[in-house]
Amino acid sequence: MKKKTVAIVPAFNEEKTISTVIKNLKSYVDRVIVVDDFSTDKTYKIAIKSNAITLRNKKNLGPDKSIEVGLKKAKRLKYEFILTFDADDQHPHHKIPFFLNLLYKNKADIVVGNREKFPRVSEYFFSYYSNFKIGVPDPVNGFKAFKNKIISKIGYFDSYNSLTSQILFNSYKNNYKIKNIKIKVKKRIDSPRIGGVIKANYKVLRSLILTIVKNI
Repeated sequence: MKKKTVAIVPAFNEEKTISTVIKNLKSYVDRVIVVDDFSTDKTYKIAIKSNAITLRNKKNLGPDKSIEVGLKKAKRLKYEFILTFDADDQHPHHKIPFFLNLLYKNKADIVVGNREKFPRVSEYFFSYYSNFKIGVPDPVNGFKAFKNKIISKIGYFDSYNSLTSQILFNSYKNNYKIKNIKIKVKKRIDSPRIGGVIKANYKVLRSLILTIVKNI
């Protein structure tokens, strides 16, 4: 099944960790697609050197749209199972088999990581709403695995910068099986790419409001 599985990694200025992330992912998937989101550092060059399929956005689009770019490539390559993974090396790669096995054994159509704690107050609000609405406590977690048939059915991964959560709500609406797996993430040493406290909370709350409006 590994031959049918690809990992998509949206990356923005992650030259310190991208090589390690690619190396770890190769143990579980056939290929790694890195979508460089117009980085100003060496992320793009390092990804190429690490033998990842490396794409580069012409401007900074954010993780949602970057994953969309990667999905188009995955579709052309006819991969059946998709894994999305952050480029900052915070996600526990040893948990990947648990995600993928649920798909391979047809026990789930989409699997999402569930962190024990959130770094922002706004994420707790999003968590409460999402858990109540679709049974997913951590909708904005970038560690997800899903069957490509979901994208074929829905037509897109994200359409309004939902911080990777829209795919979950659309999957729920289409009666796909969603599973959560608890994960522990590493503490980030440098600044998160989503922005500082005010900017990051604004982005999360904006996504939450749009999600609520679209799911009334």
